[in-house]
Parts: sequence; structure tokens; C-alpha cells
Amino acid sequence: MDYDFLVIGAGVVGLAQAEILSRNGKRVLVIEKEARIGTGVSSRNSEVIHAGIYYPKGSLKSRLCIRGKELIYDWCRKKNVPHRNVGKYIIAVDETEMEKLEQIRLNASEAGMGDLYTVSKKEIAKEEPYVFSSGGLFSPTTGIISAHGLMDSLKHASEERGCDYLFNSKLVAFSKNSSSGYLAKIKDSSGEETEIEVGGVINSAGLYSDQVAELLGVKNADYRLKMVKGNYFRLRGKKEVFRHLIYPVPMPKLHGLGVHVTLDLNGGVRFGPDVEKEPLSEEKYFVDESRQGKFYNAIKAYFPSVRYDDIYPDMAGIRPRLASERDFNDFIINEESASALPQVINLVGIESPGLTASMAIAEYVYTRFIV
Repeated sequence: MDYDFLVIGAGVVGLAQAEILSRNGKRVLVIEKEARIGTGVSSRNSEVIHAGIYYPKGSLKSRLCIRGKELIYDWCRKKNVPHRNVGKYIIAVDETEMEKLEQIRLNASEAGMGDLYTVSKKEIAKEEPYVFSSGGLFSPTTGIISAHGLMDSLKHASEERGCDYLFNSKLVAFSKNSSSGYLAKIKDSSGEETEIEVGGVINSAGLYSDQVAELLGVKNADYRLKMVKGNYFRLRGKKEVFRHLIYPVPMPKLHGLGVHVTLDLNGGVRFGPDVEKEPLSEEKYFVDESRQGKFYNAIKAYFPSVRYDDIYPDMAGIRPRLASERDFNDFIINEESASALPQVINLVGIESPGLTASMAIAEYVYTRFIV
């Protein structure tokens, strides 16, 4: 057998899988269709270490976000990955939203995230004088991180233990071997094909994980994804305006956390993401300048001194959101023995808080399905 595991996708989730597998003595190959690690979902987001506030008690998103936060902070300290535990305010702009915030606080407490507490309008104004609010919640364990710094550290750690990486490469065929394990055919950008024998596969292909799952032999309607684009605008200059992350009350059914304020490690301020309504049939990351008016109106609700020309288009990201119309869609993390594919593990719909949860997802997969 050439490798114990093939990991498909070198975003932060795939890299975390490679790290824990190689740490435990597994022979691992990671393949990535792009020329380098983390070019898609993993690098086009708010780079926030989430606290685990919004997700239903017992869900994978809740459990793995809370556990992942602990693992990431610990990893960052040990590996000197750039990060800051800046804290976050969730603000209400009227009394109706204050009532919604109390429900958020209760949900977070029930889910095991007990350090979220209520703050008054006066307390917020003291810490964030540019922010308008009627009061809010404060999360002391929310932070920011260099996503690329995290990914580089995971790749380096796995490579030190013998993990191999193939870039510009895709899985094109997959079948059971006559003995144990599987045969995986991989094609590179020149069209050359290589067949390897592997003991198992972890599908962490992000936006394309549903398609990869089908290629692996799993046809499950619940795995179907849709691409959801989010745009970001940036505040001009490196103004010392905000000290913490500022979030509005989230959208219904958690279909977005609103146009919020995130800080980057270089002192910049970014607003977003919004959530585009039109479906995407392909990856496209262009930010339409005509969206500036909508951004401005959303930002002005809690940052009244902002001027229209203070913001400008920054970037866009795309989420691999499950197509199901359920009120809440959890991460899909399945080992496919039920489909006669033991040690084939599909990770589908790994959207936010996937960055925060990445190391906990790897721990969950390893301890539940591999050990």
C-alpha cells in the first residue's frame, strides 16, 4: 500500500487532517487542485476565531467550534502563529434586538459557552466610542488569526513527519482494490495520470466536496451544496476606530451574521460579509462596487459617523453551504461504511465556523473513525 490515507483538499481542514494523521504515524498524501495551499474558502473569510455562540446545543458546529477554539489558541501559542484575542461585541440598535440578544446568550450558555455576558449601552460606549448601540453582549474569547499562518504551520508540521503533497492535481477515478484498501487515480495539470493504493480517504474538498463524494461512490442528496458568495468592504487607512470585533444581531436561521466589523492583524478594518442572493454556478470573486450603498447603510446603523467614501471594495469569499432548506444545517462528517466504503470519510458543508473548528474536526475524525 502506498499511503494509509489520501486527503483531498489542502485548505485548513485538509491540512489539519494531515497534521493529526502524520502525528499519529500514518503515511499521508494530500492532493490539491490548485498550485498551493488554502487558495479558496480558507483564505477568503473574516479570519475570526469564533467562540461558539450561535449554534444549537449538541450540534457538530457548536461542539467542534468550542473545542476548536481551545485547540487553535493552544496551537498558535506553541507554534507562534500570529493571532490576537481581541474579544467581540454583539450589539443591538433597539429594544427588540436586545430581546433577541438575550436568547442568543441563553443558547450559548446551554451549549457550554458560559463566558458570554450582557453589557450596557454605557459600557459599550466607553470601550467603543464610535459605536451606536442600545446595549449588547461581549464575548471575551473571540479572536483573530492569520489563516495563512495557521495553514503554513499545519503543512510544515505534517511535512516534518513525512506527509507528501501533490499540487495542481485532482482525483479522477476511485475504486476498491482486490485486496484491502482502494485504488485512486490522480491527474496533474499536464494530464499525466498516476494510480496509487490507499487504505482510506478523507474528502475535505470544500466547495467541491459534494462532487468528490460522488466520485468516491457516495450518492447522497443531503450532500448537495450551493455556493454562497459574501463580499467585504474595507475602511480607508489604518484608523484606530475599533478595539474589538463588532457584530450586529445575526440574520434569521443563521443565514449570515450580518455586515460586521473585523480587525486584521495589521491594524486594518474590514466590513462584511454580506450574503449575495443570486446563485453561483462557478467560483467568482469579483466585488461589485454598486454594492457600496447597501454596505454603507448597514454599517451606518451602528457606526453613524462613517462617510460613504470611507469604505471601498476589498474581497469576496464563497461558502460551501448545504442546499437543504432546513432552518439549520450542521456539518456533515460521515464515514461511509454504510455505503460499503469503510475508511472513506466525507466532510461536506464545512462553512463557518470551519476555520475555528478545523483542528477539532481533525480530532473528531481521527478519534471517532480511525483509532
